[in-house]
Amino acid sequence: MRSALVALAALAALAALAVGAAPGTPYTVGYSARGLEIDGQPRLLTAGAIHYPRSAPAMWDSLMKKAKAGGLNTIDTYVFWNVHEPAKGQYDFATDRANLPLFLETAQRNGLFVMLRIGPYVCAEWNYGGFPQWLRHEPGIVFRTYSEPFMREMKAFVGKVLDVVAPFMPERGGPVVALQIENEYGNLQGVFGSDGDRYAEWCGHTAKGFNASVPWVMCSQYTHAVNVIPTHNGFYADGQLARFHRAYPQFPDMWTELWPAWFQRWGEPAPHRPIEDIAYAAAKWFAYGGTYAAYYMYHGGTNFGRTSGPFITTSYDYEGFIDEYGLENWPKYLHLRDLHRVLLDNERFLTLSPVPAAVKLGGSSSGPAATAHVYGTPGTEYLAFLVNADAKRSVRAEFDGRKLDLPRWSVTIVRRARGARPAVVYNTARLSAAAGSARPAAFEPVAGSVRPGGIRWRATSSRPAPHARVLRSARPLEHISVTDDRTDYLWYRTRVAVPEQCAQPGRALLVLEDAGDVAFAYLGGEFAGLQHGQHDRLATFTFSVPAAVAASGNRSVDIAILSQTMGMAHNQLNMEAYARGLLGRVTLCGRDITEAGWEMQPGLEREQLPEDPPVGPGGGVAEGHAWRSFDPRADAQPAGQMRWYALELDSTALAAGGGDDRYGVDLASMTKGQLWLNGHHLGRYWLRRAPSKETHRPCQWCGYGGDYWPDHVCRRGCGDFTQRFYHLPRSYLDPAGRNVLYVLEEVGGRPEDIVLARRTAPPPPPARGAFAASWLACAVFVVCSAAALVGLAAAAAVAIRQWRAHRGYAALPAREHAD
Repeated sequence: MRSALVALAALAALAALAVGAAPGTPYTVGYSARGLEIDGQPRLLTAGAIHYPRSAPAMWDSLMKKAKAGGLNTIDTYVFWNVHEPAKGQYDFATDRANLPLFLETAQRNGLFVMLRIGPYVCAEWNYGGFPQWLRHEPGIVFRTYSEPFMREMKAFVGKVLDVVAPFMPERGGPVVALQIENEYGNLQGVFGSDGDRYAEWCGHTAKGFNASVPWVMCSQYTHAVNVIPTHNGFYADGQLARFHRAYPQFPDMWTELWPAWFQRWGEPAPHRPIEDIAYAAAKWFAYGGTYAAYYMYHGGTNFGRTSGPFITTSYDYEGFIDEYGLENWPKYLHLRDLHRVLLDNERFLTLSPVPAAVKLGGSSSGPAATAHVYGTPGTEYLAFLVNADAKRSVRAEFDGRKLDLPRWSVTIVRRARGARPAVVYNTARLSAAAGSARPAAFEPVAGSVRPGGIRWRATSSRPAPHARVLRSARPLEHISVTDDRTDYLWYRTRVAVPEQCAQPGRALLVLEDAGDVAFAYLGGEFAGLQHGQHDRLATFTFSVPAAVAASGNRSVDIAILSQTMGMAHNQLNMEAYARGLLGRVTLCGRDITEAGWEMQPGLEREQLPEDPPVGPGGGVAEGHAWRSFDPRADAQPAGQMRWYALELDSTALAAGGGDDRYGVDLASMTKGQLWLNGHHLGRYWLRRAPSKETHRPCQWCGYGGDYWPDHVCRRGCGDFTQRFYHLPRSYLDPAGRNVLYVLEEVGGRPEDIVLARRTAPPPPPARGAFAASWLACAVFVVCSAAALVGLAAAAAVAIRQWRAHRGYAALPAREHAD
């Protein structure tokens, strides 16, 4: 027993020495064909995207700890220009979700590298692709091409970001190991012709001119651009590597976006990608020579406020490995964690060996050949990837003296230690017992979350508020040029005589041509309906004229159109010219009223400050802002009358579940609108139902095998609301104070049925995989046998090497080659 204690003490001392190489120690970053190099050592980087504006700062530490426990050593994030420079020259890198330095500090504290993708165009299904709205007003600007105004502003912002993140670069011991300039430009470059080529070259020269101490990348860059590493995006990327190795033998194989699922639009069922297929894509990438892979998204998060792109849901869950609320997504999290651990535990084979040629396996059945990709010394010590790319048939193959069953569309990883027999350590198609029995998270309602009698309401008028800014023009003005994208809403108003044709059958129509994204129509003060487009395309909206109006020929009638944007374009050509609102003809019963003379007023009454109204003269509530107690029996919301609801939450009920609760707002009783809590804009909501399983083919079959595409298979939630629950971050609640949820309902609903729901997930069964079992066996051996001292030094060296591979960016010691 004494010898065992001595052994444990020695092992602890060696571990303490390893911990001493803590974050903050300066190091260098370079690259070779076998990966990004940390202090001259090529590294295997398992990365995941976590976007700091899509989660509350209080969540960041937990997200990173879970990412690291899931086998990641790198965090990937875009840098969002419109978050940090909302007005030209006015920067914010400190407020709430804009606190990029805090995000990087959190990664550093958790021993994680960071891939910082500045762009500054990001796409990301984010409002305007990350561009600030003021950028479109720069004279002569054309986005993302050789345009002097654009390049000037882009370079200024990238330089500002580099100034902000300077303390987090490797020469100061920080976590940033790579930077990105531009984003997915290969998809657009050819459209701009020679100006696209010049711009791509300018990006490379500009990146180099900043003299950063880490490599720059350009993802999905199909032509050569100087001074940058071209990287890959997609559901699969291994097929690109043979061409890449020929074109760029000096560059590492980097996959900046491995898509484990897809984003979701209002009215769509949820995309789902089978776990086995994600693991297959990732393992095959490393088999073919990859050394960096980043899941987009690892944690998707929430499109708070007005940050989502056109018709993109407020939830950006992306079916990531950590869900929108910060809980592990079982069993996906576990199955890929096991893969990451195998890869990192055997990093030396992958980074210190050249990319092996594929070897056809003997004994495989007919059909596409199963192949082996062996890193290390065949027959002695190695890590081998056995790939069966047949989408339909499993094969039985022989490898290193063993006959193995290789499931269809799978990668089997075999490890052979020196002096031992080969052993299967992972298979992409077979979940472990823990992963296979893990249950996903779910919602449970929180009883009493809204105080009894704690609902108030007030209407929002369609008439201009006193002293409101009103513009006048002969014809409707373009929506975004008036609102400056500071609000979704713009009122268009006119007064015209009712044409006599309105009395004719089938002619009583108000038609808005080339309009978008959403329009609410009011004629003579009567609500005529809501029409909406789809995705980011313009549409023609047609409304039936109310009978009373149609019968009042030649009498004047007030027409009010509330135009609404649902997020600005995030990936279109010529985004500087993006336009919305009433862009085409407006006709009433066939008569063109486009030039009838219009008033335009941006925003809704009290939209920017939905909290309790200001106090007027004499201490009373200011006129027009009075709230009323809500009585569901007497105060049902008429269709089309926009209303504010204020719901007082019960802090006692919310605290009953403990301090780690995660909450969503269940809005199944509402229709469409927006949410605020304690000054935080939680986002848009829309209770649109997805197509039913019977009518939507991608809902009808799901499986893995063959190339995955989200529009073809595996859609879930068919016939259900696209999004029913809306994230309410715990840190935005005041545990001791008054919490008021403000709901702007645009159409009609039952606020009395709104309830908060708690997001819960049972922990998975304890893992008994090879990784855990090896440590358990080691502990038993040390305790039970003094002979363990003989192998302590070697065991400690392995332990430290594995620990450092997991811990992140601390420099690794020199390691032996695989042979």
